[in-house]
Amino acid sequence: MDINPANFGNINEVLADVLVVLNDEDQSLLTPGFYRAQVKNGLDELGFDISFLEVPNDYELPDDLILPMPKGCFNLKQIQVYTGTPDAVEYVEQVYWKKGVQTRGKGKGYTSNVHHWNVTDPFIQVRVDEYSMYYFSVQNGNIYLSDACANYDYVKLVFDGIPSMNLDEVKMVPPEVRKALVLWVTDKCAGALKMRDARYRIIQSDAASQLDEYGVTGAWHEAKMRLRKLDKKKMKDIIEYNSKMNF
Repeated sequence: MDINPANFGNINEVLADVLVVLNDEDQSLLTPGFYRAQVKNGLDELGFDISFLEVPNDYELPDDLILPMPKGCFNLKQIQVYTGTPDAVEYVEQVYWKKGVQTRGKGKGYTSNVHHWNVTDPFIQVRVDEYSMYYFSVQNGNIYLSDACANYDYVKLVFDGIPSMNLDEVKMVPPEVRKALVLWVTDKCAGALKMRDARYRIIQSDAASQLDEYGVTGAWHEAKMRLRKLDKKKMKDIIEYNSKMNF
C-alpha cells in the first residue's frame, strides 16, 4: 500500500497529546523549547535504532576536492562521482573509503596505512596507477576526495540523516511510531517535572512502563518492529518522501 504523507505528524501534533497528559496546554510548566527538543531527541533516538531517513544528495565537485559533511548526516553509506548533471548522469565511478588517509587537499599528496607506491610490507605486492584510484577520507568534519576524482563534475552522497533536522517544517513522523514517540516525550518531560510535583512520578512511571525503551514488549520495540515489517515499497516511499527535505 502506498504511503499518504497527509497521515504523517510533526512536532505540534505529537505535543498536542503530551501536553494534555501533563496538564500543561499553555506550556507554563516547562518551556516550549524544552518540549520541542524532547520530540526531536525522541525521533533521533528512533532514527538511530531504525534508519528510516536515507538521504541521497548531489553536490558540484569542489575545486579543492574537499566537501563539508552534510548537515544531519550521521552515517555516510556511499559516495560516487560522475560526469554530466544530476538530471543527465553520464559516466559514474564508485568512491571507496581508504583507511588512515591524511591529506591537505588536491595536489598535496597524502599519507596512509598502505600507500599506493611505497609498500614495505613484503606480503603486499600491489602497484596501482594513482590516477585510477577513487577513494575518500573524513577529516575534521570534511570529506577529502582523491585527486583522481577531479575529472568528474558531481559527487553523490548517500547517508542516513538525523530525522529531526527539519521536523519543524515537514510532517515526517510516520504513524507507525507516533505512539512510541508520545510516550517517550511524556516520560522525559514528566521526569523533569517530578522534582517539583510528586504527582508527575506516577505519570512518568506509567509512560516508561508502556514505552519499555530497552525491552521487547513495549511501544518502543513495537515501533521498531512496525518499521522493519513495512514492505519494501512502502519503506522506499517513506525514505523518498523524507529525503526531499533540504539537507
